[in-house]
Amino acid sequence: MRAVITKITPWFPHKVNLQWDLEAISSVGVFHFDVERSGSPGGPWTTVVTGLHDVYLYEDDLTTEKVNVLALNRDLYYRIKSTPPTGPVVYSDPVNLEGQTVSTINDHQPVIGYTVDFRSQVEPNPVTGIMPRPGIRRRKRLLRRKILRDEYIVLRALNGIEFFLLKRRHFGTRCTVCYDPASRRVLRSACPACYGTSWANGYFTPILLLGRKLPSQIQTQEAPQAKVEVNQTKIQFLDFPRIDEEDVLIEKNTNKRFLVMQRYFTSLKTIPIHQTITVSEFERQAVEYNIPVDL
Repeated sequence: MRAVITKITPWFPHKVNLQWDLEAISSVGVFHFDVERSGSPGGPWTTVVTGLHDVYLYEDDLTTEKVNVLALNRDLYYRIKSTPPTGPVVYSDPVNLEGQTVSTINDHQPVIGYTVDFRSQVEPNPVTGIMPRPGIRRRKRLLRRKILRDEYIVLRALNGIEFFLLKRRHFGTRCTVCYDPASRRVLRSACPACYGTSWANGYFTPILLLGRKLPSQIQTQEAPQAKVEVNQTKIQFLDFPRIDEEDVLIEKNTNKRFLVMQRYFTSLKTIPIHQTITVSEFERQAVEYNIPVDL
């Protein structure tokens, strides 16, 4: 098993948003997570929160410490401690506020690399050797944080629509109703217990987001009976939390539910600002409408 921090976003003035995931999972059951923070990639580490379960993100509030996460001379490192149902405890690589981590290569030389994959953070390829961080790059990142704050204010005050994000599970406890452990297949695609995901409860706890609907193009497709018009809806969010294919979005006011089909990022000189999601609306008879959400 491997723990990975997939997203880290400093949020004005004293908050840091973290999102993580598990890879190469070999056990089934309840996983627990601890979030640790340090001023150095080598520690010492301070435990921020312990015993998290059924979650995949955390907001670290540094108000009491009066830490300005927008300061150019300030850097913090985070790592996730993952405790599986069976097996040893696993730590993620430490990640700083820019999504970078310091690791080692085969000849034990320090190397600055990136733990966040290209699609999620749109970072350049890892580089070898210790290299100074160019000041202009740090200023671009500071500008990005300013843009994110301004965009959030616009969404909250003017054109934002409230959505619930349901992240699809891919680890935890297997569904006891539809999952066949012998064939490792889901026997009921509309299972009322896991909603076709094969994992108990199907999705993580809903998260409230603000987004804006973008003008969408109506496409015409040929069908045996006649031409059919297909409207693919596009919704734009800030770049945190990361939204993936097969997640579910719920429009709070109307309870319309959408399946995430595609996602791509809009960037400021390779630094991501927004994520634009292409969604397809579920039929009203779909089992996803049975997912309990407090609207």
